[in-house]
Amino acid sequence: MSELKNVVLKNIVKTYLGNDGKPFTAVNNINLEIKSGEFVTLLGPSGCGKTTTLRMIAGFEIPTSGDIYIGKENVSKLTPDKRDTAMVFQSYALFPHLNIFDNVAYGLKLKKLSKDVIDKKVRKILELVGLNGLEERAPNQLSGGQQQRVALARALVMEPSVLLFDEPLSNLDAKLRVYMRTEIRRIQKEVGITSVYVTHDQAEAMSMSDRIIIMNKGVIEQIGTPKEIYEKPATKFVADFIGEANILEAEIVDIADKRVNIKLADKIFSVKTDLNVGKEDKINIVIRPEAVNLVDNGDIEVNVKSSVFMGAYQDYVIELDNKEIKLVQYDPQHKKVYNTGEKAYIDLKANSIHVIRN
Repeated sequence: MSELKNVVLKNIVKTYLGNDGKPFTAVNNINLEIKSGEFVTLLGPSGCGKTTTLRMIAGFEIPTSGDIYIGKENVSKLTPDKRDTAMVFQSYALFPHLNIFDNVAYGLKLKKLSKDVIDKKVRKILELVGLNGLEERAPNQLSGGQQQRVALARALVMEPSVLLFDEPLSNLDAKLRVYMRTEIRRIQKEVGITSVYVTHDQAEAMSMSDRIIIMNKGVIEQIGTPKEIYEKPATKFVADFIGEANILEAEIVDIADKRVNIKLADKIFSVKTDLNVGKEDKINIVIRPEAVNLVDNGDIEVNVKSSVFMGAYQDYVIELDNKEIKLVQYDPQHKKVYNTGEKAYIDLKANSIHVIRN
């Protein structure tokens, strides 16, 4: 394997000319460092700029302005074949007329390596991805998951410093996607290769990534570990995009020592925050559905607007201060279930409340 390298994007802008003849900024002045050996996911809705960013790292798109470094080398103007990267595509892009061995060996043959070296490298990488014994098969004789592993093997056998993934699992069914994301992460950890992965699937990003980069309208909204992104979203967009969230306007009653006292349904909660806010500032609070429990007695009474059994959890909508809030309670067969129209109380801890700017 080649020496592992970091990837640095400095002030990257990509502008296209739209159909109306006006310029459109797909990526707007982003700065980013991906550490050597790290698995980072670019996550966001369609049109947020994540694929354009990946394609600029790969060399399929050239930045309008800014610089891209792989290791210490500025690769901003280099063609894809001159960059120490390899791409795993959504469509697999396998050669239908070549067997699995020859598909994986294709790039090595272009480099004019000896037959013995090619044979050794291909067999080693096929064993790594769990395809040894299938060398003579044609691509159409393999399942979708196996074809994706051939595409991964073909990229890895070139021993790049950086591996790029363009929504590689989107063509697979749900169960196979879960299996393949585990496999890709296992292989990436075993090889230790720097990896940049693009997806719009939250579960993929949460389960595979060292860090997640949330993009929206061409800018980076937040960078963090899956835990940080979920528990401490930086913006309303991130809170709403990752998982489910109740986002409520809240009134600041007092501020002291990195804590804000907020009023919710006539009860005061003292919430820790790193935000620099004043008493007159408008804020929102984020409460995840699983952070609230329904109980028989408490300080805050609510109306149960909806109660639906979903197997592993009971799905509730409650009314609090004339606002509807979504709750989930797991393992409902061992808990009291509240029916639609009933009164209940909520058990909510201050450390389950996260403060963001309005």
